[in-house]
Amino acid sequence: MSLSHDLWERNFDLALQSLNTKFVQGIKTGKLPKIKFQLYVAQDYYFLKSFAKAYGLAISKCEDNDSIKVLSQLLLGVSEELLLHESYSKKWDINLKSNFIRTETKNYTDFLENISKNKNCIEILSAMTPCMRLYSWIGQSLIKYKENNRYKDWIVTYSDSTFDKLAKTLEELIDQKSNHSKFDDLNVFYKKAMQLELEFFDAYSDF
Repeated sequence: MSLSHDLWERNFDLALQSLNTKFVQGIKTGKLPKIKFQLYVAQDYYFLKSFAKAYGLAISKCEDNDSIKVLSQLLLGVSEELLLHESYSKKWDINLKSNFIRTETKNYTDFLENISKNKNCIEILSAMTPCMRLYSWIGQSLIKYKENNRYKDWIVTYSDSTFDKLAKTLEELIDQKSNHSKFDDLNVFYKKAMQLELEFFDAYSDF
């Protein structure tokens, strides 16, 4: 079993808790209040900008050209996701420029910034991979509920095989550049990211 798979399995309880938040279940049923989705998209925009910076710092710490090329492509993917959020903002009447960062978002962005500045490339990727894998898994879990759902675009985006490939690409880098002897060290970052994802979803579950 691969290191990345073991990390996911060890923290699968947190993934289930995220799936079962009222926010995600509201996406599933289409009954999530519009205001909660608006708040979420605005805050996720802050997070994605931080995620892009983390990719940049990971690239700066890579020691081989292949990893630099792969991470550069993934950084481009985040740029495309930012554009997606900008289109969401128009569709859902969200003013991204007048938005302010909330506590649960700042906790996550501060975590990413700290890891990105102070840890090595693989440790950074261990803190970033949970977001990609979790969103892909949640999207695939909700795909059968997409029809006649006002959150269909969100479900389709994260259930798509292209997004899953991005998650797998990060996992493959972890597997190539590290081994199970580093499991406990990497799991500290992986688990913390999963906990922060859960807190992020929980913040929009109060309805």
